[in-house]
Amino acid sequence: MSAVRFAADDGTTPRALAPILEALLEGGISAGVPVNGQSMLPTLRPGDRIVIAPFLGLPAPGQIVATRTAAGVVAHRLVQVDWRDGRRLYRTQGDALNYLDAGVAREDLLGRVVEIVRAGARLAIDDSPWARRRALFRLALRRRRPRLSRAAAVLLALALGATADGGAARAAASLGGIPEASYAPPPDYKFAAGDVLSLRLWDGEKIVELSMTLQSDGTAFIPLPGLGSVDLGGLTPAGAKKEIENRLGKVYKEIHTELLVSRYAGHKVNLMGEVRTTARTDSGPGEWPLTGTTRLVPFLSAHGGPSPEADLMRVQVIRPTGETLEVNLFRAVFQHSDADNPTLDSGDFVFVPSLVMGNRKVFVLGDVNQPGVVTVYDKMSLVEALARCGGVSKRGTYKEIAVIHHTPDGAPDMQVVDVKELFKTGSTKADLSLSPGDIVFVPRGPLGTIQDVFSIITPALQSIESIYIIDDFVKGNN
Repeated sequence: MSAVRFAADDGTTPRALAPILEALLEGGISAGVPVNGQSMLPTLRPGDRIVIAPFLGLPAPGQIVATRTAAGVVAHRLVQVDWRDGRRLYRTQGDALNYLDAGVAREDLLGRVVEIVRAGARLAIDDSPWARRRALFRLALRRRRPRLSRAAAVLLALALGATADGGAARAAASLGGIPEASYAPPPDYKFAAGDVLSLRLWDGEKIVELSMTLQSDGTAFIPLPGLGSVDLGGLTPAGAKKEIENRLGKVYKEIHTELLVSRYAGHKVNLMGEVRTTARTDSGPGEWPLTGTTRLVPFLSAHGGPSPEADLMRVQVIRPTGETLEVNLFRAVFQHSDADNPTLDSGDFVFVPSLVMGNRKVFVLGDVNQPGVVTVYDKMSLVEALARCGGVSKRGTYKEIAVIHHTPDGAPDMQVVDVKELFKTGSTKADLSLSPGDIVFVPRGPLGTIQDVFSIITPALQSIESIYIIDDFVKGNN
C-alpha cells in the first residue's frame, strides 16, 4: 500500500531511523526520503526521493501528505476528512489506487511532500488550489467510474443550486443588508486614508446615520446637501468631530453628533512567519490594521499568536525607515521588558521566524529510550536533553557520553562527559551546556574516536538527508 518506506539496502529498518525522522518532522525540519512503492504512480516513481516539509496551516485535501501508520510512514494524497467517534479522520488515497486508505488521526499526519528529486533534477510539487482540485477529481473518477454519469448529474445540480442560492443571497443583501458594527475609536487614534467612519446625527427629531470613507488625500465626503468634503486626515477623534460639527453648523442651528469607526484601514502592519491561523478571519499571516496605540505582544495575541514552531527569542520588527528591532518575547511576557515589546507603527513589518530557520535543535542519538530531536527554547544542559529523550536505556552507558559540536572554523569537535560521576557528586557545574546544532550520542560501551562515532550514526542520518546542520557535521568530519 505504501508509496514511501524507510529501509536499508537489505530491507531492514534501522532502529534509530524512524524515530529520528518523525522527530525531525514534528520539530519542523524538512527531510528527504526515498520512494520504493508504486501506489503513487505516475506522480512518484520507485527510485525518486521526496522532500517532506511541515504543514503551513491546516492540511488541505489534494496535498500529498506523509502519515504515520502501523506499516511505517506512507506518502499518499489527502482526499477527505471524516468525522468518527467525535474525532476527525483523515482519509488518503494513492494516485494509482481506486480505494481510500483506512484513515489516520491528526497527530499521525507528519508533513506534506513539497519536492521530488528525480535523476538529479528537483521537481517542485504544484500545490496550487487548481492542481489540488484536479488531482482530487482524477481520484474520484478512479473510485466512481461506474457511476460517473449519475455523479456528474448530482454535481451539476448542486452547482446550479449553489449559484441560485448565492444570487438570492446577493439580491437580499442589496435590498436590505445588515449594518456593519461600529466602534468608538481610542482618543489617540489618528484617522488616515482607508478608514471608514460612521457619523450619527441627532437634530432633535430623528437620528441619521451616515457612512464616510477617508480618501487618499485625507478628505471624507459628508453625504448631506451643501456640506461637501471635510479634511480629517491626521486628526484624532476629538479633532475630527469638532471639524465635522463646524461644517454642520453652516446648515444646522443645533445638532448632536457621534463619530464611530466601522472599519479600521488607515494604519496597517504586515505580519508574517510562524503565526497561528485560527477560526477567526483576522488571524494568521497577513496585513492587519492598527486600532490605536498597540504594542507587539497584544497585536500578536489578537491575530492568532505565535505557532508552536515559532522562535520567540528572535522576533523581528522592521520599521519603514529600514530600522530592524530583534526582540525576545520570553523577556517581553515574563520579565515585562518594554524594549522587547515595542509599540507598532503604521507600515511596520513583523516577522516571527521558525525554530527550523534558527536551527535551535539538539540531536540525541544512540541508546536512549526516545532518540530524536530536542528543541532549545532558551538554555539546555546535557542532563535535560537526556531527560527529554526518556533517559539512557538499559543497554546504554552513563560513563562516556559524546557531545559533538562545531568549532569556530566549522570542524566537528567531540567532548566526552561522565554523567555517572556527575550524579555521584551532585555538582551541576559539571553538567555540560548544549548549543543549537549539537549532537549527543549515548554508546553501549567505551567510545573510540570521533570517526568511530560518525561511523555509527551516519547511516541513519544519510537515509534522512536532513536539510539541517547534520549534513555539515558529516562533511566536516570527512
